[in-house]
Amino acid sequence: MNLTNFYEYDYEYDDNIEWKNLISKYIKTAKRFEIHCWNDENEYLEKALKFGTIKNSDWEYGNIVQGNVTDAFIEMILSTPKPTDTELYNKMTPFFNIFLDDNYSSSHYGTEVYIG
Repeated sequence: MNLTNFYEYDYEYDDNIEWKNLISKYIKTAKRFEIHCWNDENEYLEKALKFGTIKNSDWEYGNIVQGNVTDAFIEMILSTPKPTDTELYNKMTPFFNIFLDDNYSSSHYGTEVYIG
């Protein structure tokens, strides 16, 4: 994955509108997704599993959900509110990582976005 453009969403952002505007440009043409959730993020893992399946992985601290990008998946991502637990990260999304195809990466709860 050769991702060349970088966007950072730090504590100057009170909402996730810009993050949603950016992901919406790529999610509508994406074919596949991966979502990474930590082991203690059961609520969000269950939410992701409505749209995909667990990928075999050696990541012992969490799970990876993979699947096809559908209209329902797009709606879920774009309608999920900005998390309120922002002490460690100014989270734009409750998902630790979101990958779309091989050209979009939203990492560390959407605080770092790489596009290439």
